[in-house]
Amino acid sequence: MTNLFAILGLPESLLLDHSEIEGAWRAATKKAHPDQKRDSESLISADLNRARSVLSSPGELLAHWLELKAGKQESNRSLDPELMDLFATVHAALQKADSVISRNQNSTTALAKALLTKESVEAQLGIQQKMAHIHQFKQSIISIFPEIDEAARSGNFESAQRNLSQLKFLTKWEQQCQARLLSLLEG
Repeated sequence: MTNLFAILGLPESLLLDHSEIEGAWRAATKKAHPDQKRDSESLISADLNRARSVLSSPGELLAHWLELKAGKQESNRSLDPELMDLFATVHAALQKADSVISRNQNSTTALAKALLTKESVEAQLGIQQKMAHIHQFKQSIISIFPEIDEAARSGNFESAQRNLSQLKFLTKWEQQCQARLLSLLEG
């Protein structure tokens, strides 16, 4: 497995901030630029970009860090009760958006589309509200990265695994919400 922290010359830590990652990426990109190449050991741009992308995404950062620290782990597919409640409301908002999108696509006249405007705006607001809740949950997980890092020092990866699973669900829901919001805006 490629160590993406090492590619950018960063410590294997969950506590990296965005500016550290960006600074390391810029320095490595400059060093690996074809005009600057002095040896055959230079990293290719795709590896640098992948490292930047993964380390900049909390879920991918945690997954990569966990794999480096604990090796391949079996995924925990359970949801905390709070996340189950959020899923129910996200699912309802997505269904409402899908209904509006479908009716808008099947509308053949400008009048029929105009009559859906109020519902479309309500669906957009509902999706945006769910995205705000998802963001709050993601931030609450990111805020305990120091605790996860500390627990890992004593070989305890349970919290990392559980929170990685939660982040994966939240990221998936966030992507679904973004796709529906875009469809509603285009409709």
